[in-house]
Amino acid sequence: MSDTIQSGPETAASSDTPTASRIRAATTVGSRDVYRDPVLLGMLVVLPAYFVGIWGTMVPDAVVPIHVATAEGTQEIPVAFPELMTALVAPVTGALLVGITGLFLVQRSVDADRRLTVAGFRGVELLVARFAILVAITTCTVGVITAVSLLHLTPDHIGWFVLGLALAAMTYGAIGALVGLVLGRMAGVYILLFAPMLELMLLQWPVEGTEWWVEWHPGHHAIQLILSASFAPDVATDNALWAVIVLILAGVLAMGANMAR
Repeated sequence: MSDTIQSGPETAASSDTPTASRIRAATTVGSRDVYRDPVLLGMLVVLPAYFVGIWGTMVPDAVVPIHVATAEGTQEIPVAFPELMTALVAPVTGALLVGITGLFLVQRSVDADRRLTVAGFRGVELLVARFAILVAITTCTVGVITAVSLLHLTPDHIGWFVLGLALAAMTYGAIGALVGLVLGRMAGVYILLFAPMLELMLLQWPVEGTEWWVEWHPGHHAIQLILSASFAPDVATDNALWAVIVLILAGVLAMGANMAR
């Protein structure tokens, strides 16, 4: 009887834990899956340095005219080919890595989320915790990519350049989480390996200009912001707003699918 009486206040105290504390605890639990995975950590740190660095050195040192969005409209601006490739490969790398990480976070958190739910955690709190982890990973990845990119490219507007990288990466992080909810790991990884390169580099290729339907792809405005920040005299800041809207839509879809599973 005494055991029963003593357990009552403890249960009540645990149920009265503030939301912020529960989110912090869920974030800690989810973070362990990241820093205990040396392959994932190595991929997030080493791959950006290698991928962005190698593209900046292997392409010919030529000058190509590209179509760049500016504050006054689209202009044709001649740029060095290594700088162009760096400006394109940087967001591709971020989208690829954060997208795959989003997939891994969702699929690895299933069992942990069930245990935390039984312990009294709410679904919204778990979603916020996963989002916090993804933001931290994006920050780390974008930092490494930016540092390596500066070896081959000096953006005219570095702040907008970093923002564009973060928006592209976070958008594909949300897409990765959504893919992880509906597909298996192998199929999801293959999609997230090739989709960023196909969409962000090939379809958004600025040398020939882009078709109207390309503007409806999720990474279009982030890429336009990055190119504008890299080469335009004045940044086309409206692309930042549209990229944020796309990110919000992708996040809402991912959260809705996660709540429905």
